Amino acid sequence: MERMRFADFHMDRLNPFLEEILGNPEFRYAVARKKQIPSEGLNKLDLFFASIYRRATEEIRTGAKSGDENILSSVRREHEKIIDYYNTAANFHVINKPEDLHLEPSGYDANNVVLHLEGGDTISNPDIVDGLYERGVRSVGLLYNHDNLLGGGAKGDTARGITPLGKRVVDRMLEKGMVIDIAHANRRTTNDILERVGDYPKAVATHTALGNAERHLSPELLKKIAAGGGVVGYTAAKPMFSSFSDYINAYRNSRDLLGSADNLAIGSDFGGLDAQDLFSEFDEIGKLSKVAEALSEKANFSDADVEKIMYGNVERIVKQLS
Repeated sequence: MERMRFADFHMDRLNPFLEEILGNPEFRYAVARKKQIPSEGLNKLDLFFASIYRRATEEIRTGAKSGDENILSSVRREHEKIIDYYNTAANFHVINKPEDLHLEPSGYDANNVVLHLEGGDTISNPDIVDGLYERGVRSVGLLYNHDNLLGGGAKGDTARGITPLGKRVVDRMLEKGMVIDIAHANRRTTNDILERVGDYPKAVATHTALGNAERHLSPELLKKIAAGGGVVGYTAAKPMFSSFSDYINAYRNSRDLLGSADNLAIGSDFGGLDAQDLFSEFDEIGKLSKVAEALSEKANFSDADVEKIMYGNVERIVKQLS
């Protein structure tokens, strides 16, 4: 019997290593998170969306909204170092186009990764999208939790929607065929983005929850993403769900809302979460099989639907890259 394949729609794979990569002790806070991404667990992972991310200070949050180029250019340089690391390190196989996806690579031992910019703070004009694309970035989350030049973040101004610049950036991403992620946007900005892209199948939420908080998806937004063919990844974390059982139930409830499992995935956010935010049932990437078992045994998903959630739906998005 062929083994089950696993994909993670969002992982902060390098976050615990940024102190070393960027030479900045500011990132020492994340070193302990290495436990969430052990090598033996990563060896079981066939594909993941790898975040390009640095934690935003108050100065960066202010600069993100004002467009202070002195601040944004400094963050941009750090992002470029992270991108270069992904592109040159032997343990990553960066996917630029569908045919780059090798499930059983020959001659190297590397994870298949799609480069994902988490938070579009540094995108002060649409041409920056072109530069990101040239470096191998194929997915962008336009917002983090704070507001920026493109729109409103989940912890920012809830009345702030997509800006004129945000619309131009979305249009440029559509031209490039990139994945457009709304995971950290507020609900107004999320709706604005989804209205603008229409039935674009690569409008997604890589790591989120189904719930009432501004950071979570409402049933209506979930349905809108699914209607276009996009995929939603749920994160098993206490800020998102009250328990691991609640997390599994979210998949069942979403399937019932949508009528299928065709638009659901795992977005662990490992490397980006503190240990106390995780459930013991799923606190490191090697336990993806435990999620698969719970979907089958607790939520009564068929084997075919479990395969879609654990791998197939994310693979579909990757196979649509251009």
